[in-house]
This record gives sequence, C-alpha cells and structure tokens, in this order.
Amino acid sequence: MAGTSPYVVVHGGVHKTATSHVQSILQRNAGRMRKRGVHYIHHRDTRKDYTYPCQLNGYEKLGLGYRTKVPDAELAERARRFFEAVGAGPDERIILSDENMPGHCGHCVGSGMLYQRRDTLLPIFAGQIPYPVQEVHLALRNYADFFAAAYVEYLRSASSDRVIGEARMKRRVLSRMPSWRGFVELVQQSFPRARLILWRHEDFRALSDRVIGNICGPGLDASDLASPKRTRGRPTASHRAVHELLTRINREGGEAALARRVEIQKAYPRGEKWPAYDPWTPEERAHLARLYDRDVAGIRGDLDVTFLEPENQGGPCSAHAAP
Repeated sequence: MAGTSPYVVVHGGVHKTATSHVQSILQRNAGRMRKRGVHYIHHRDTRKDYTYPCQLNGYEKLGLGYRTKVPDAELAERARRFFEAVGAGPDERIILSDENMPGHCGHCVGSGMLYQRRDTLLPIFAGQIPYPVQEVHLALRNYADFFAAAYVEYLRSASSDRVIGEARMKRRVLSRMPSWRGFVELVQQSFPRARLILWRHEDFRALSDRVIGNICGPGLDASDLASPKRTRGRPTASHRAVHELLTRINREGGEAALARRVEIQKAYPRGEKWPAYDPWTPEERAHLARLYDRDVAGIRGDLDVTFLEPENQGGPCSAHAAP
C-alpha cells in the first residue's frame, strides 16, 4: 500500500568510518538518483541548513552560551523549509547523510566518551524530521582507532593554548570504558520506527557495495554508480606528525604550534614511511579490542538490528533479514 509521505533514510556515519567516501558517491550520482525518485541532499547542505541549527538549539538547552540562538519555534520553521525544498513526493526516498548528528568527534577527546552531548543532540536531530524515518545506517569502529582518529580531528580544529594532551585523552578513554551499545540504544530510541542497519568499519571494503546499495534502496545497483572524481584531500596526519605537533605545543605554546599544523602534516604525511597515528600500547589496544568485540557481540545478540557481515564470514547476523 502506497504511503502519503516520503521514505526517509538517515546515514549517520559515525565519524572516521568512510563516511566521506559514501557521501562522495551519493553526490556524484545525485542527478541520476533523482530521476528515479531518490533525493540525496548534499551533506554540506544538510550540515549547514539542518544539523547545525539543531545543534545550536541543543547547545542552548545545555546552557553552553553560544552567541547564535535557534529557539524551538525557529528550528521547527527552518526544518520545515529545509525538507519542503527537497520536493520529494509520497514514497520517494530522501537520503540524509551527516555524521555530525550526535556532535563532533573531536568532542569525544576531552571526555573519553562516545559523543557526550548525544543525549541532547540526537533526539533533536531526529525529532525535527517531519516524515517518519524508515531506516538508519551506521558504521561502528574499534575504540582504539576511533579515538586515535578523533584525537587527530581534535588537533586539526583546536584553537587554544589549553590543548588536551595525548596522555589525558588516553586516561579518559581507558577510565570511561566507551561502549557503542549505549549509543546504538539511543539511536533506536530517537528513531523508534526505523530499521537500524549496522556494520563494522573494519569490514567496509568487503561491504561497500551492499552498504551504498542499501542506502540508495531497491532499483539502483551500487556497482553501476559512477565513482567520485579524484580530489586533493587534506593531508592525513601520521604518528610522526602528531608527535611533532605535540612537541612544538609543549615547546612553543598551543597557538604558535597549531598555526603550523598543516605544514607539519604535509612534512610527515601518513604512508609507507610514516604510519598512522597510534597512541596505544599493545596492552591498551588489546584491552580496547576486547571491549569492542564484547560490545559488538551484545549489539548483535540482544538488540533488534540488522548487522551486515562480509559474505565469507557467513552472511548477515541479525535479528531479522538484512536488506
């Protein structure tokens, strides 16, 4: 039976899980998809015109004192205009993709938590969508690599002399013992009618066509979609680059050192010569891996989710059939 509303799909990242790659494919094929009733909203437009106003509304509720205020009535009107501009008809697919819906991953660094403002921000993001959200797609990443990548992102945007050091970040993470389970449960509560499709970032290479095909929906073959044009991305910080930056922060002060962060990243790019940033000892990494494996097993076994697995690992493991 046909519905009366568009079919809304949310791809929520999370950060550092190939989200930019997925978004680039969706944007490259947006015109083609629109002809088939699939409306991908460019992630920059989603972020600027929808996610950020939702966050400003949440920051005011949290008492954070941001200069720009977006009260409830204004947010509702901005959300209405945002979705109305999409022009999607009944049963046509709207795809929102923004990993920032629970907050910025750099915020995880100081607290050692997975998005410490999520309890406020996620429900606001979900609650302002005027149509029922039918699907939410999320990747999870092992804790050691997620927090290492989040720390690099934090250093990219830090602007203060009071830079959080590596040792403090590690202490916070190890003392808080992060858990994706609580995050997934909040997503379920925020999108109560949605089917939740999850996968591990570590499996993404084997799953990429299925992930993108699931987001686009039936009638579009992900393997037939055009690949994004190559662009020059920003340099990826290596372990050497991060420690060079931290050394200069201690020696020169945060403001002077951070002003040279791009120069340092270019001098020590991640690659064969300089490996990825990894602040963890083998024992710490093994501990975080055990937590991750335990939490993924609990999410798979206890929650009503679809969990995608590579075909050579026995197919999907979920509470119902994978899409």
